[in-house]
Amino acid sequence: MKFSVLAFSTMTVALLAGCSGIVTPKSELASHEPGKNIPAIDNMIVSLKQEYIDKCYMPVVKRNPPENQCQSELFQTLERRYSLNFNQNHVAMAANILMFKDVDAKIIEMSRQDPEVREAIRGGAFTSTDDMLAYYKEKYQFNTQLEEY
Repeated sequence: MKFSVLAFSTMTVALLAGCSGIVTPKSELASHEPGKNIPAIDNMIVSLKQEYIDKCYMPVVKRNPPENQCQSELFQTLERRYSLNFNQNHVAMAANILMFKDVDAKIIEMSRQDPEVREAIRGGAFTSTDDMLAYYKEKYQFNTQLEEY
């Protein structure tokens, strides 16, 4: 009996110690250089990123069992690359890739369907679609320097 209580206590302390260093990312509007501010795209990315943080990123960082497709995809990506030896930096790197697949698709859709976005893009802010996508990835990426390797 005493051994099981000791084992349970040890596991609980180890689990809490492992989760104590988790940093919750923020989803905030980025500052832009003149001519590259497209509010509709910024608002879409901030909203999508916050949803991704809540539904995918944080449950995986906390090592909760996957409950939805997003969590499963993120967890499987991490498991393939790092086995179960992943940390929050690894989650951030994988989240940058996976989240921006959706962001890229939405930006392209907005550039085709939203006249305001189309005009802003045509206004010369970006030289190409790839340039625009790279710009937004850089502005809204997850911080990958959260903990020591």
